[in-house]
Amino acid sequence: MTESPRTFATGIASSRAMLAAQPARWSYSTLEEATACPLRYCLQRATYPDLGDHKGYPSLPSVSALFGNVVHGVLETVVKAMAEAGVESPQAESAANVIRDLGGFTSVVEREVARQLAPLKDNMRLSKDRQRRIAIDLEAQVADARAQVQTYLSRTRFVPGARRATFSSGNVEPRAIVRRELGEGSHAEVELVAERQRLYGRVDLLTLSRDQINIIDYKTGGESDGHADQLRLYAWLWGADDKVNPRGRDVTSLTAAYRDHDVTVGVPDPDQLIALSHEFATKIADADREIASGDPVAKPSQKNCRHCAVRHLCASYWITIAPKLSHVGQGEFFDYEGVIGEQNGQRSWWLLNDAGHPDLLLRTSTSTPPFASGERFRFLGLRRDTDPQVAWSIGSLTVATEAFRVESA
Repeated sequence: MTESPRTFATGIASSRAMLAAQPARWSYSTLEEATACPLRYCLQRATYPDLGDHKGYPSLPSVSALFGNVVHGVLETVVKAMAEAGVESPQAESAANVIRDLGGFTSVVEREVARQLAPLKDNMRLSKDRQRRIAIDLEAQVADARAQVQTYLSRTRFVPGARRATFSSGNVEPRAIVRRELGEGSHAEVELVAERQRLYGRVDLLTLSRDQINIIDYKTGGESDGHADQLRLYAWLWGADDKVNPRGRDVTSLTAAYRDHDVTVGVPDPDQLIALSHEFATKIADADREIASGDPVAKPSQKNCRHCAVRHLCASYWITIAPKLSHVGQGEFFDYEGVIGEQNGQRSWWLLNDAGHPDLLLRTSTSTPPFASGERFRFLGLRRDTDPQVAWSIGSLTVATEAFRVESA
């Protein structure tokens, strides 16, 4: 499907993809994404000249994912401010002063909600009505987000005397950042870099004392094995970063902090650190090779495809994973690919299968839908309905349904 070394034909109208080159550095999350499905990774980060000059294919955000981003964003703001202020405990008077200087907890949450909602205005996949509904739902959870942040903070302990891992140097451009050795104290949002291996990570909270080095990563979702793997990578990165850790001190504890509890992760021993180094070197080499090929492989599976934002651009998904009508229950949402047949009523059309036979009755909310008879379409999020007066399966377009025209071969 590759048209040129960097151009990828997705098969969808106005969706020609210009694939990006390998990143200068990989993170745990980007490397895991590229390993899980190279094609999805590439399509999500490609540019689409026919859709505008923005980078990446617009995603379809969920309120739950945005809420998690809000909680993590507020934690980042508050923890960073408290660490820089040398706060010993979130219950201390100095912590209350930090929150007051930030404008209060509620204001911090509201600002983060606004920040998360701002990009949705330019998202071509979201109608104004969907944007409005998402905003209403997210803004209604400000109090819950505040409560969650306070729960995380109640278990956080700081060490006074923190010095930031980065600072602006007067000998360089004003926005240039110089990384340096960390002093004793608590440091928020610390970037750890292994330059030779092209790996980096951003630690939520790293605390150093004379005999302890603790790494904490805040998690707003449920527990996952990947969280422990990520923390172990942070331990390796800390040892490999000769800028913030030039003395080669070892991490003493790793903690995944969830809303209601903490999980302690075992610190890798020297042999395990060597194994981690080899493991990630192999993953990076494999990911680089896939991206450089210009024809990255798809790895369709229920886990990979269920919430994939670019599955409509992936032929493998439609061949192997897209649900069969017989497996879709009443009221459930499903994806479907077919040819638009004859109009059946003022707001209904037949959808034809590959044999050219009617397979589904498509119902719309308008008599002028964005398709015409004879065109092949992929629909994301049709709703399975029934009608006692209709013997056929019915797929209804809702406010959340997306329709993409498939280009002729």
